[in-house]
Amino acid sequence: MSCKMATGKETEDLTHELTCPICLEMFTDPVSLECEHHFCRSCISQSWDKVLGNVSCPQCRQVFTQRNFRTARTLGNIVKKFRLLKVKVTQREKGFYCQEHEEKLKMFCKEEQEAICVDCWSSEHQTHNVITLKEAAQIYKEKLETSLDLLERKMKEVTENKRKEEAKMEELKVQAEQLTVTIREEFEKMHKFLKEQEEAMRNQLRQVEENILKGLEENVKAIMGELSATERRISEVQTRLKMTEAAEMLKGIKDLLTRCDAQPQLPEEVIVELTMEVFGEPFQFFRVWKGMRRIIEPVPASLTLDPNTANTQLIISQNLLSVKYSNDREDEEQDCPDTLERFNEYLYVLSSQCFTSGRHYWEVDLRNKVQWVIGVCGESANRKGDILVVCTEGYWVISLFNENNYRASNLEHTSIPVEVKPWKLGVSLDYEGGQVTFYNADNMSHLYTFTDIFTEKLYPIFSPCNNLTGKNSEPLTLLTG
Repeated sequence: MSCKMATGKETEDLTHELTCPICLEMFTDPVSLECEHHFCRSCISQSWDKVLGNVSCPQCRQVFTQRNFRTARTLGNIVKKFRLLKVKVTQREKGFYCQEHEEKLKMFCKEEQEAICVDCWSSEHQTHNVITLKEAAQIYKEKLETSLDLLERKMKEVTENKRKEEAKMEELKVQAEQLTVTIREEFEKMHKFLKEQEEAMRNQLRQVEENILKGLEENVKAIMGELSATERRISEVQTRLKMTEAAEMLKGIKDLLTRCDAQPQLPEEVIVELTMEVFGEPFQFFRVWKGMRRIIEPVPASLTLDPNTANTQLIISQNLLSVKYSNDREDEEQDCPDTLERFNEYLYVLSSQCFTSGRHYWEVDLRNKVQWVIGVCGESANRKGDILVVCTEGYWVISLFNENNYRASNLEHTSIPVEVKPWKLGVSLDYEGGQVTFYNADNMSHLYTFTDIFTEKLYPIFSPCNNLTGKNSEPLTLLTG
């Protein structure tokens, strides 16, 4: 086994000892002065060339009259050997030498997946599959290239996901700003409307109050006149009673008694009860509420079903508000022409109303149904045969299957988590905003939102689905405002 190599600290110390004091680099062609200090030949020559007359040692300042120096061969050999040693130490520290045997690494053990020296192979790795470092380098270069390719693809995927999430954040900020503006505008309209209605009702109240007060004031004036007349009669009677002469007391007695017996002329009683019925109709606040509904956007839409689009297995009610699956044993088969607008395989029906702009909202009574499909579809969406009900084909719908499996019509058929089963479904369409949003209309909790770009007529679409399980017989019913 070879002698132990110098450590990094020892190498550093030797480097300091073998460094020229002038250039501060390791000696090159070292020479020795009479004072036994050493310098590079070129360094001391250049230093003395700048001096006229006597010269001195740059280190100890001893003065020399002669410019003599001799070659330091021993030191030069030491420097050469140290340079080689330093290379080996550096290589060992970088992993080019075995830490245990201090031999150069020449082989690679495939079992341990590490570079080894000859002593390692002969002592510990004789039974292992050993190859040359060059062979191992080629093998692992290919593996690293494969890993690099995978990492680059992963980096690209992560970067794309980051871009998408950042885009969602920006979209969320824009939506939040737009919604903030909408909330402010809608409440400003409601506040303005309610303020106007409040002022109108206050004016009505003031007018009724003034009218009643006027009647009361007139009554008080009339009563005061009657009171004065009564006081005069009392005074007149009291005066007659004080008279001692009978003739004088009985003068005009008939007229006096007639005036005393006359009933007081009191005005009709003014009713002062201030109820809603007194100064307007009995449903004033209800009227205000109905009026406010007209300024709210979206106004709940009054939809009706279009029988011309309904699959022939669907039964539409006479008022065009309900649709149910036709049970052949109970319902008569419908004889309807298979027009272009009619769904001929899927159990769908459209509303008679369509939308090309604005914001709209409608509600559907789901009752106890265990299957249904509700949403909107584009005018050009295919209605014939085995259609693909997804948003890329013009269908923005959500559905319920198997009693509690709520899904959105994305290509992946996204599952919708629903904590409370909705008995009524609310559908909101923002045409310019490119959104179709679904709510549990019982508590207005959000269920799902589609975001897209709309360029054609959009029709509300409904499907009560079949009743093969016997649990889905009830109809879907449009709720009117």
